[in-house]
Amino acid sequence: MEINGKTYPMWNQFVDKADEFKGFLLEDHDMGMVRVTKVTDITLKPNGKDSAFFTIHGEDFDCGFDVGHGGIGSGEEGWLTFRGYANHMFRVQTKEKPL
Repeated sequence: MEINGKTYPMWNQFVDKADEFKGFLLEDHDMGMVRVTKVTDITLKPNGKDSAFFTIHGEDFDCGFDVGHGGIGSGEEGWLTFRGYANHMFRVQTKEKPL
């Protein structure tokens, strides 16, 4: 997918695999508080003329960032951890936890 004449392979891979994340948990870690919802979609859309905005959509809230200001960091096994503006952290479950 091309946005503003650019491609974003790293972020497009999540959009292409959005169905694999649907129904899994999205956790928003902000200022010592944690909110949890279920993933409903993942999108990448234009953000101004020169960039794109990556969003993980949830049933109750969304988390995302401009691709120029966010990235993937280390985290707990079974989760993908993202960091956005001002080191804001959110993560997405990648597999169900064993019982």
